[in-house]
Amino acid sequence: MSRKLAVFFFILSVCVPAVAQTVISDDQRRFLEVRRRQIDLSSRRAQLRRIQELAKQGLVPQSEIEREQTAVDTAQLNYQEAVLSLLSLQPRLSVREAMKYQSSDGRKFVRLTVTNLTPTFDDSQFKLLSNFEGADPIPDSLRTRDVLDIFVSLRATGEAPTGNETASRGTTIALPYEVHIPELKYGASTTMEFQLLRDVNSVVVASSYKGQNQEIVVQLQQAETENTVTMSSMQASQEADLGAEATFDLKLERSSVDVRRFQLKVVNLPHQISYSFLDPGSQARLSQVNFPSGVTQQNLNLRLYLPARADEQVPVDKPLEFWALVLDAEQAQLFEKDRIYSLAEIEKSRAGRLRLVIMSRGIGEIEVSAASLYSEILVGDSVEAGFTVRNTGTRRLDNIRISADPPLNWRVDVIPDIVPLLEINRESNLKLRIVPPPGVPVGDYEVKLKTESYAYNRRVPSEDKIYRISVKAPANIWGTSALIGGVLVIVLGIVVFGVKLTRR
Repeated sequence: MSRKLAVFFFILSVCVPAVAQTVISDDQRRFLEVRRRQIDLSSRRAQLRRIQELAKQGLVPQSEIEREQTAVDTAQLNYQEAVLSLLSLQPRLSVREAMKYQSSDGRKFVRLTVTNLTPTFDDSQFKLLSNFEGADPIPDSLRTRDVLDIFVSLRATGEAPTGNETASRGTTIALPYEVHIPELKYGASTTMEFQLLRDVNSVVVASSYKGQNQEIVVQLQQAETENTVTMSSMQASQEADLGAEATFDLKLERSSVDVRRFQLKVVNLPHQISYSFLDPGSQARLSQVNFPSGVTQQNLNLRLYLPARADEQVPVDKPLEFWALVLDAEQAQLFEKDRIYSLAEIEKSRAGRLRLVIMSRGIGEIEVSAASLYSEILVGDSVEAGFTVRNTGTRRLDNIRISADPPLNWRVDVIPDIVPLLEINRESNLKLRIVPPPGVPVGDYEVKLKTESYAYNRRVPSEDKIYRISVKAPANIWGTSALIGGVLVIVLGIVVFGVKLTRR
């Protein structure tokens, strides 16, 4: 029997490499190595028996028996090593399902199902390995290939997730970090649940077994939900100044992969606040969103435009709750009227929905005015002028202070030096006193006035004012009087001379 097997595998070893050298798998090579070691061990044992018979007849020395026994022991060790190599074939865990779903509180989970599909041997191969006289039997575990002590984790693929950051490949991105499977029988499946630490579309399913690692990159399926489309956002609650804009990044996901078109709408938003749905790339305004075949995710921007002034419907520092909706044609008919919809109505529609919050913040604006920003004074005089500061913004102003940057040795006083607070549309009067130094030369001078104030602990920008002063020299009274008297004498003389000339 052993000679026939030897001839068979000799022919197999010659023919197979020439015909199918590139199609022999690692498992098949290990299987053939066990058979080769079996044949070698069988041949060595037969040779030992022949030597022993010859030794009984006195034809060979005892040392020849010892040498052949050593060769048999070596062949036995080689055979056992080949069997152990065959038993250590890497297990194969196949991913049957990787389903992503969202809980009611907004957390993302993955339901992962793996199956033990480790390569095994059929009946003929197992019988061929086991039908070997004198060798240790091949264990049944080689055939069943049950896998023990498996550790499974979900890791990043290294691609950009739905957020702004990119996780490096191999980073564990789900809880628990590892799931331990004590035993997984051949053909059996087990299901695990992971909570995603970051929202991604694909993951690396990493498994470890007896120091051997296996990684499978899978695209996550989207679980069926009661809503046609699921919406989420990283900025579901924002603050924005009155007169400014606020942008919400929206992510739309659906479970089906057919071609669909959905309408976009916002409800329960005051009419003073307008909105637009925008494409993140082109910034084009959208009223509908398309899902081409095979596409399960879309990203959008929702931009709000806040009014410049607050009122009862758009109060300052109070959150406004509204809803962004993604609707099919039937669902859109339920929200045609411009009114406030209750939570029950929105949930009953089964439309894709997302609760958003916007809080408007007032902005501080200050206006500084005066009747005139120019004065003429004589040398030795001072300037006194009135100023008015007015709150023209939409938030109370605090700690208003006007400081001056005068020329060298000039003194400027602002009374009062600080205004503790100024409500919206209110004003406060201040007095400005500018005192030049003694003996200031005649000329034009400038005093820069800077206004500093705060609203909601933020500094309010304001425009600097320039107050111009022209210093004149005092007039000479005696010289002026003498000049006027001289002019009068000349005029009187001309009159007298004219009268006399007329009489002649």
